[in-house]
Amino acid sequence: MKADDFTTGNFTANLKLAASYYPSVSQMCRKLGINRQQFMKYLAGTSFPSRHNLRRICDFFGFDEYEVLMPHDQFRNIVRLRPAREGEDLSMPPGLANLLAQAQRHRGVLTKSHGYYYEYYLSFSTPRHILRSLIFIYPWKDYTLYKRLERLRRPDSAGPPDVYKYAGLVTIAGDRMHMLDQETITGSELTQTVLYLNYRNRISVLTGLTVGVSGGDAHEPSASRVVMEYIGRSVNLRQAIAECRLYAEESPDIPAQIRDHLTAGGRISGPLRAAIY
Repeated sequence: MKADDFTTGNFTANLKLAASYYPSVSQMCRKLGINRQQFMKYLAGTSFPSRHNLRRICDFFGFDEYEVLMPHDQFRNIVRLRPAREGEDLSMPPGLANLLAQAQRHRGVLTKSHGYYYEYYLSFSTPRHILRSLIFIYPWKDYTLYKRLERLRRPDSAGPPDVYKYAGLVTIAGDRMHMLDQETITGSELTQTVLYLNYRNRISVLTGLTVGVSGGDAHEPSASRVVMEYIGRSVNLRQAIAECRLYAEESPDIPAQIRDHLTAGGRISGPLRAAIY
């Protein structure tokens, strides 16, 4: 078989896989701006796209040209697109599918991170205070997910604290551990945390940067150093949750090393953070 035949065969198989995540070929061709009959020839392997159309197809799906020409087994392992459910109108963008595939590939590395953590960072809404929250990292199918719980009560307020719950995904990119979550009650807040990887067999502390939005009326984008302190694979949840709240920076309940690490770098917010970009 000629090399050109291998190239066409790889492209055809890979294109079929990518196209299978759209409800219809017609809809996809309209978005692509390519004639449906011509696109069907690409899927059948009877025609190979011009350089211009190949680039257009790759840009549409979010692939590089060399990726869509890879042997099908390699391409499938990279993309790992999930099959669309029958009657599903929404299709997964290829860029997001690639991110999820990356999360799947790193699930083995992330196994040692499973368990409960106290998370510490400088409060975005209450100056000179440190917020301690509870995080649970756990496996789900081929992914590593996590839940985060915050209890907020201003020092000058009475009554029960406000409770916020978040759910998110953990992955590895650029030799860093990335955590992205969304507030689960209103869905109106996203938080991203980037941590240095710990290559020891046992994790005790993870450090990095967390970015979110302050709880004040201005809702300013803010960032702070963050420390995650491992507290075990199983914990007394009632006690662990009770210890999650705002602490004054000088509180003896905050470990000195954690306080020193957080306050040494300070927080980034508002115009200062905007100036960095």
